[in-house]
Amino acid sequence: MFAKKHIVVAVLIAVCILCAGNLSFAFTHGKRVHVRGHLIDVSCWSDSDHKDDQKLLREHTKNCLQMPDCIKSGYVIVTAQGKVYTLDAASNASTTAWIEATKHDDNWLVDVKGHLRDGKLNIKKIQLAR
Repeated sequence: MFAKKHIVVAVLIAVCILCAGNLSFAFTHGKRVHVRGHLIDVSCWSDSDHKDDQKLLREHTKNCLQMPDCIKSGYVIVTAQGKVYTLDAASNASTTAWIEATKHDDNWLVDVKGHLRDGKLNIKKIQLAR
């Protein structure tokens, strides 16, 4: 009887430790997200009057995304539903390198997996949408 109580207590402790680890991961890394939308720099998105967002998003070019002021402003992902995800500093840097490495020119429709924390998107994987 005594051994069964110890086993139950040990199992409960193990469950608590696993739950605490998952909560710690959530607080450290944020909510997991999978986002599909258009990549655009904050400068161009902010300057837009948003009368024809879809045209702006489709026609936005690699050349513009690589301009110093556009890189400095950072990037956002704009979904088809109009939700805007702002990238965190680390993701802006990795996205700048990713843009440089690709031969793609316009219509930067992307699939992104990452974590949303404090209103910023931390990208773990980005690729052109198919």
